[in-house]
Amino acid sequence: MMRIISISIAVFVCLLTVISCNYFSKPDDKPIAKAFDKYLYLKDLEGVVPQNSHGIDSISIVRGFIDQWLHEQAMQHQAEQNVKPDDIIIQKQLEVYKRSLIRFQYEQELIRQKLDTVVSEKEIASFYESNKDNFQLKKPILKVSYIKLSQKAPKIAMVKKLFTSKDLRDFDLLEKYCFKYSSSFSLMDTSWHYIEELAQTLPISKIGENNYENLNRIFEISENNTLYLLILRESKFKDSLSPLAFEKQNIKNLIINQRKLTLINQMERGIFNEAQKNNELEIYHK
Repeated sequence: MMRIISISIAVFVCLLTVISCNYFSKPDDKPIAKAFDKYLYLKDLEGVVPQNSHGIDSISIVRGFIDQWLHEQAMQHQAEQNVKPDDIIIQKQLEVYKRSLIRFQYEQELIRQKLDTVVSEKEIASFYESNKDNFQLKKPILKVSYIKLSQKAPKIAMVKKLFTSKDLRDFDLLEKYCFKYSSSFSLMDTSWHYIEELAQTLPISKIGENNYENLNRIFEISENNTLYLLILRESKFKDSLSPLAFEKQNIKNLIINQRKLTLINQMERGIFNEAQKNNELEIYHK
């Protein structure tokens, strides 16, 4: 059976005192835990406990970190008994991973320094027009206005009339009413939403997809002593062209990602060409 020596009570009590007082400025090199031939030191806990943590929270965080370390060492020890770290395959994999990690860090720093993340409205519109076939909706989307009221709210008939009116004076009256009596409302939402997104706050599923084309009429839904008044302002169905406004952020991300790839490719070509120019690359022929 594997034997793992955990931290002693005396050391743990000392450790908690140090942690609680945030005395990390002079870390003790005395070990606080052991697993096989590996040791965990107090200095290894620097940064583990957030600055605003105190008392029991700090103790719990430290104890959790130490327990996790012991578990990891136990698993590592068992693995090393069956797979030798100096195995040639593992060494090759480690070398590949090391090269990939170094290259990734270099690319990220290059991107941080040189990537232009400003995308104009014109660029977004141009990308959308050139790639419309890639913007087909996989699910319906809706623009919805709604008012959430208690079923005992006053003047419901008047509210319905104001809700469907196009007169700005009626809109002002309705807005004042909603601020007074509605727990949640959105009278002029211009954003598109997936059904499941709307369903988190509204009983939208009770309208039924067959009614999604019935625009600018009130759907009245009662649920749990609450009255929902909903109006579908616009609707788009599955397999139809997704609106530009709905795809803007997605397109921006795609454009920036393309810039990243271009930047990295240019960097690779530049480095390779420079190495060739300086005769740093050679192929030996037999």
